[in-house]
Amino acid sequence: MTVVTTLANKRREKQWKFERNVLKHLSLKNLKADVEVQFKPIVPFHFLSHPFLLDPCMDMAIDAYLLGAEFAKFGYYGESEQQVKARCDEELTEITHVIFNLLQGWLLDSEYVLDSLKLATENFVERWWSEGFREGEKRHRMRLH
Repeated sequence: MTVVTTLANKRREKQWKFERNVLKHLSLKNLKADVEVQFKPIVPFHFLSHPFLLDPCMDMAIDAYLLGAEFAKFGYYGESEQQVKARCDEELTEITHVIFNLLQGWLLDSEYVLDSLKLATENFVERWWSEGFREGEKRHRMRLH
């Protein structure tokens, strides 16, 4: 008797294996330090008194990192980083909005602070997407995908 496997299950297993291997090169210390560097000037008191704000920001950075690594195959096949980023712009915008909305609730409604927070979240997500893109492109060049 044989085991029947579906194509969807094989794809999911391959995706999980790729993500596990890519995440081996991600340092949580660097990630936490970058979260603090990006957001402590804007939300200083809340990061000290509510460290639970770090975890969702780190989760979103990991999502951006994995998204960059996943879309790196297009960069390997000749597209520029900006063209690849345009492919996943909707997902990156979603990640940015999640972080912004999370931290916005802890701030006063000052336009200056909200503009600073918007720029910080966009820069943060773009940085981790680019890190994942470079790691994924490197894995494709080395044929480790």
